[in-house]
Amino acid sequence: MKILTRVLTSALLISASVVCAAPVNQFYGAIEGGIYQAQFNSSYIDQTDVIPQNISGSLIQNGYIGGLALGYTRLINPRYFVSVELTGNIEGDSALYQSGAANTAFSDKIQINDNVDLSLVPGIMTESAFSPYFRLGISYASVRDRLTSPVGYDPTNTQFNSNKNIFGLVAGLGVKYAINDRIGLFVEANYHDYGTINFSSFQNFSADYTHSAHLYSYAALIGATYAFNV
Repeated sequence: MKILTRVLTSALLISASVVCAAPVNQFYGAIEGGIYQAQFNSSYIDQTDVIPQNISGSLIQNGYIGGLALGYTRLINPRYFVSVELTGNIEGDSALYQSGAANTAFSDKIQINDNVDLSLVPGIMTESAFSPYFRLGISYASVRDRLTSPVGYDPTNTQFNSNKNIFGLVAGLGVKYAINDRIGLFVEANYHDYGTINFSSFQNFSADYTHSAHLYSYAALIGATYAFNV
């Protein structure tokens, strides 16, 4: 991820000084795919015991991501353009936490199912076919949590499920290459931050616990665009 960000930053610095006067006012569609990593910094807080058996841990969701986008690009002046883009992505795989302690034995499986982003995408026109840009916007994501815990003095495994829809922020940096007036290719690195999510409380043996997690993610994407009205 750090290498990709450095490459994109270098492209921005190299191409920012040159100008192209070609108009780019257009609607477009895009398809994208790549890899991503979501991190859940989870806290499980004991609400019962005199000496709390609090637990914290980082759950990592590594997987593939893919989706579609629709947008509109408008040339501000011969050098700069700005796009408004609506993007929908589906994420794969899940993050798993397994408590191995005898007195707090439970497992927790969390995953981002999908997200929708609404972004402003300002960029720079260049004399070459490359156009660097950055992305800033809001994100709406669906998160699922499946926690299994032994409950009671004669423990019975019980599942505590949560489905959360959350808002967050998205920021990114990318470079687009125009093959012709209609078709383009791009590479992009994105960061999402959804803040802290409160999941359902649960029981572990005879103790009651609350569960929360700070969620953020990184993605490296490649994709293609197609302009509808050029």
